[in-house]
Amino acid sequence: MQIRPPPHLSDRTIIRLRGDLAASKVPGIRRRLQRGLARAPNVLEVDLGKVTYLAPDVRGLLLAAAAFARRSGMRFVISRASPTSLRGLDELGIQHLTDLPRPLRP
Repeated sequence: MQIRPPPHLSDRTIIRLRGDLAASKVPGIRRRLQRGLARAPNVLEVDLGKVTYLAPDVRGLLLAAAAFARRSGMRFVISRASPTSLRGLDELGIQHLTDLPRPLRP
C-alpha cells in the first residue's frame, strides 16, 4: 500500500515548459498552471530550462500565476530561465512576486 499526502500538503509541484512558447500556447500553459496551483503546494516551480521563446502573453500569464500563488500563501519559483526570459519577466516586475534564481539587476 502506498500512502501519499493529500494534494494540499504536497511540498513542491514542478511544471516544466519547453519549446517556443508563443501566444497560441497560452490556453495549454494556463491549464497546466491551474492544475499546479490547485494542488496547493508549498512551492510551485516553473522550469523554463528548455524554453526557446517566451511570448509576452505567456510572461503575463506567469505574472498572474505568481500573484495568485503569493495571495494563496505559496512560493512561486522560476528555474533555469535564460537571461532573455529573465529580462522579459523582470520588465513585468515579477521579481517582487517570486523567488528568482538570481538577482536580475546588480
